[in-house]
Amino acid sequence: MHRIIPDKAEDHEINLPSSKSITHRLFILAGLNHGQTRIQNPLLSDDTLLTRKALETMGAVFEEAEGGLLVSKAIGRVQGNEIYLGNSGSSARFLIPLGTFLDKPVRFYGTDRLHRRPFTELLSAIQTFGHKVEATQNSLPVWSFPGHSSGGSISFPILPSSQIVTALMMAALRMQKNLTIRLPKGMPSLPYIRMTANLMKRLRLNVTYSANLIHVECGEPRMDWMLSVEKDFSAASYWVVYALINGVNITLKNMNVPSLQGDEEILRVAELTGADVMLYKDRIEITGRISKSLDLNCEDTPDLVPALSVLALFCKAPSRLRKVRLLEYKESNRIDAIRENIDTLGGRSAYKDGQLTIYPQKKYHGGVVKAFNDHRIAMSFAVAGTRIPDVVIDEPECVEKSYPDFWQDFKYWKKTGKTKKRK
Repeated sequence: MHRIIPDKAEDHEINLPSSKSITHRLFILAGLNHGQTRIQNPLLSDDTLLTRKALETMGAVFEEAEGGLLVSKAIGRVQGNEIYLGNSGSSARFLIPLGTFLDKPVRFYGTDRLHRRPFTELLSAIQTFGHKVEATQNSLPVWSFPGHSSGGSISFPILPSSQIVTALMMAALRMQKNLTIRLPKGMPSLPYIRMTANLMKRLRLNVTYSANLIHVECGEPRMDWMLSVEKDFSAASYWVVYALINGVNITLKNMNVPSLQGDEEILRVAELTGADVMLYKDRIEITGRISKSLDLNCEDTPDLVPALSVLALFCKAPSRLRKVRLLEYKESNRIDAIRENIDTLGGRSAYKDGQLTIYPQKKYHGGVVKAFNDHRIAMSFAVAGTRIPDVVIDEPECVEKSYPDFWQDFKYWKKTGKTKKRK
């Protein structure tokens, strides 16, 4: 466990990790490419390493190269019949549709939490295209069998995750016909679909995208690619909140603006609350202050909600985070996790009809924050501990899912008690 030390807040320069979302996608696309793919500055974290290992089991060849990785062989020839995916929903959704393109059956499985997450719509979609799978209660474990994926047109009346669309967009490269996806109204997390489309376009793949229609041309790529992964704006959110609640300056080095990532929205949120945000060619500088509470539609930026919840604790009036229902199905039930930890620290919140309302209090107290093996919960409430004495994070090692160097960058802690083993 880590006890957070609310010492005198300081200005910081931070070199953030590379984007987890982009790294996942680049690994998958590289595994579908029959040319060579050089990936500069990939994120090497728990989740992305699960994706890499899974692709290697599927037959892809990853090699260490200067500044990153070289992927020199595409998936196809299976090296084992079991693929472990931990608690990585991204890995599971992106990889399961690729099972039909392999030469042998494979079994996808993970943690108990992953086995409780919903995969109904994804499994139904790939079965529509002729992909043979066997699943228990429409979740993992899933057996996938060699075959084909016909492609064509598919419509979704409702979707619980944008990752289903991204998964089909990437798998479309090996489908027999071009893929057209009609999206439902109110599609959640649209910026993540736009990220996928723009990334594929950068790789010279034929993709057209709008808010309700996506078209991907089939055809196995045989190109040489080289792409550098930009810094992670989801990871930036913890440092932005740190600056805001402590009234200090943060410099985020080597950030891309505009970004492929929808979580770039954290910069606009900072400005809305009263901070000064300055964009430079090689950095972003934020001068933290809070003059307004939050009233945000978070449908497009669910990964920012844990950090925003901590920010809301220190606003001067109640904050509303709207359209956050999908957070019930993340690495943890993030709504329950956020509310329980707010309560532990002496805060108050309410949740109804997909809206999380947080009521700031004049005084908070310490306590043991339950991370629920969820990296975003652990990092967000660590930041809260810079203002609240005696905050203890019970599973600090879970940050390795997306930000392996978090505790090295975030120096306000000391080890205490026994570290709880992750399941």
